[in-house]
Amino acid sequence: MRPLIFVKAASLTACFIAAAASIVLFNAVISPLRAEPAPAATVSDADMTYFYKNPSPARLAQLIAYFNTLAQSGKPFAQPPMIGFLAAAFQKNPGDVDSLISADLSLPMLEIVGYSLQLAGQDAKARSIADRLTSRGAAPPDFTHAPSSLDAMLATGPTEFDMLWGASFATADPRYCSKILARFAGVANVDGNADDILAIAKAAGTGADMHWVVDKRGAAKARELINIASALWALNSNSQQHEFVRKVLGDYVQAHPTEPASKTLIALARAYGRYDIKKVVTVTEAAPGKPSANINIAYLSQILDDLSRHASTYPPHFESADDRRRAEHDLSAISAALDPLTESFSHNPDLLMRVALLHAFGHNLDIPDSSQKAVAAFTTLVNLTPDDPMANYRYGVFLASTTKAGEGIPYLEKAKSLGVVNADYWLGVSYQIAGDKAKAVENLDNYVKRVPSDVNAARMLDAIRNDKVETKVLKPTP
Repeated sequence: MRPLIFVKAASLTACFIAAAASIVLFNAVISPLRAEPAPAATVSDADMTYFYKNPSPARLAQLIAYFNTLAQSGKPFAQPPMIGFLAAAFQKNPGDVDSLISADLSLPMLEIVGYSLQLAGQDAKARSIADRLTSRGAAPPDFTHAPSSLDAMLATGPTEFDMLWGASFATADPRYCSKILARFAGVANVDGNADDILAIAKAAGTGADMHWVVDKRGAAKARELINIASALWALNSNSQQHEFVRKVLGDYVQAHPTEPASKTLIALARAYGRYDIKKVVTVTEAAPGKPSANINIAYLSQILDDLSRHASTYPPHFESADDRRRAEHDLSAISAALDPLTESFSHNPDLLMRVALLHAFGHNLDIPDSSQKAVAAFTTLVNLTPDDPMANYRYGVFLASTTKAGEGIPYLEKAKSLGVVNADYWLGVSYQIAGDKAKAVENLDNYVKRVPSDVNAARMLDAIRNDKVETKVLKPTP
């Protein structure tokens, strides 16, 4: 059978290489004028989630102050991830501990710090915190039933899961999420549990009635499966946002391809998620008669990452018709919210990239006018940052799967000259569609030598060399 290069008729498709998720909010005044400079970002949960990317004592101090506010809110679910996060941070930076624990921390925060120090192996400092609590008339932390250390902690349930995720975000150490994965796999691989765990995880956030689990399995078993489904959901969600989690899951699936746990991980990864689109853009009154739009870049990036797995190429791939309908609805709603703001962030490369990718996916989903909007955003982006290697690469890739593939070659050649090593793959595809066999072979050969594990690329190279490749033009869905 001949390898196929799929091309959507009449315009463009895109392949998405996920942009790194920014954790700040972009603030733009809605007006035809240039966007005002973004104000300094406030500390949020996202700063904890991505702390490992840019760790520093100053940022840790900011987070402790933020945690102090959360601790005083009295929300018990907020405590475990903070304990795990601080335990890992204190363990990694023991010399900074004294300077980070200020005298004005609240009693709830001191208790959290005490548990964190205990897990970090700093027993003397943990006892000192207990004494501070006692001197202020509060009960000290009860370390009796706490794990002896963070490294000794077992992934037994939701509290431990949250602490291990907190430690993961502080350090990007794969050991912590590996414990959660091992616990999930240990349950999913026995007693036919995998199907029920997957069904529960897919229903997360939908408001679906879970009584069927109790009726089928009994209360105790249902509780266990629901807890393990929460671990599965978190593993999948965090693998979409964090490369170190993605690698842990990928290595496991590769090593255990036939296990129910691996099949469940793959099945959930293929499902399109559920999102609250109202969180992407919120409009407030910055001043009388002057509305301000806040764009949650981190949340937008998460949705784009998910869309990329399903609609980065044509035709798109979804597990169900309902998944595709939700993706189309989400994309259209985000577009409707962002399109009126385009002029305001026309000088913001990060947002332009995301808007361009959003509309590229929209084109693959046959959403009207998406291809024109993608071209406009990409054109503005490469004009604004002409020497940005990824801007050129992504625009070139966007054009590479189209009937106008030759138009992407200059961008891909520039990206390659600027150090984007994978540009040679898409140059091979583009030159093949453009009818330049020699250039196609040259670029694909370079790619295959560098990435010998890509069997599809090797198969395509062989087909091009032997004139057995076929380009098939696919008609848009009615």
